[in-house]
Amino acid sequence: SASGAVCHAIDQVVGGLQRNAFCVVRPPGHHAGINGLLQNASSCGFCIFNNVAIGAMHAMAKFPDEIKRVAIVDFDVHHGNGTEEIV
Repeated sequence: SASGAVCHAIDQVVGGLQRNAFCVVRPPGHHAGINGLLQNASSCGFCIFNNVAIGAMHAMAKFPDEIKRVAIVDFDVHHGNGTEEIV
């Protein structure tokens, strides 16, 4: 799954097994909120799981001594309303 790939990449980089990672996942998940579909939304653009938010929370939970904060940069023609709701 896309969120599993993101979490695996984080584990590899923070664990020192890889120098860096770039995950190309579809859908990105930035429209999926805390409970999936956002309140008052008719669609979440095929986003069921918010892969970037899952990765950020995984990194901070699994590596609290190494990862204190995470920056999420969402470059798209519209904002990631699901990511905004979660974080």
